[in-house]
Amino acid sequence: MKFSFFKKIILIATLGYCLFSCSSDLDFEQAKTFNEQPVFTTNLAYIKESASDFISNGTESALLSYISNVDFLNTSFVEEDLIKTELYFRIKNTIHRSFVFNIAFKDSNGLPIYNIRMDVPAANRTEIVVEKTEIFTAANMDILKSTTQMNFSILMLSGTPITDTTPGRIEVSSSITAYFDIE
Repeated sequence: MKFSFFKKIILIATLGYCLFSCSSDLDFEQAKTFNEQPVFTTNLAYIKESASDFISNGTESALLSYISNVDFLNTSFVEEDLIKTELYFRIKNTIHRSFVFNIAFKDSNGLPIYNIRMDVPAANRTEIVVEKTEIFTAANMDILKSTTQMNFSILMLSGTPITDTTPGRIEVSSSITAYFDIE
């Protein structure tokens, strides 16, 4: 009997609280001025090659190349809402040779439309780190929006010959940070 009495008291108190609580008018006009500015960061490419990877059939091969499809840059979401992009590249070299790292942006016809070049000095018993950030804003955003492929190439410059037992590696990591303005 006591349990039923307490249930009724709690029910009456809850109903009273709901009936006499404060409320405010909802302003649906706020939806018209909605503005969101998300930022997304993701990996773009990662390449790790040892010195011996530049040897092919016992002969030194100076060029390694990789192609990455980046069709996601051609979506309507990117077309309409992308306002800024930062491409970040970091190269670590422990090989006693200099390198040129190149990124060629290509359109849907495979034609180059933009290029980023980074010179990487030879390592001398310590790791060499080269970093670069390439920023795209409204002034040059069409380059990214037209890009469907990126060709990453590593060109080893002349120097002391590389063999199968040459120590060291070259490591490339990159990311893309995209800034959007959604209204």
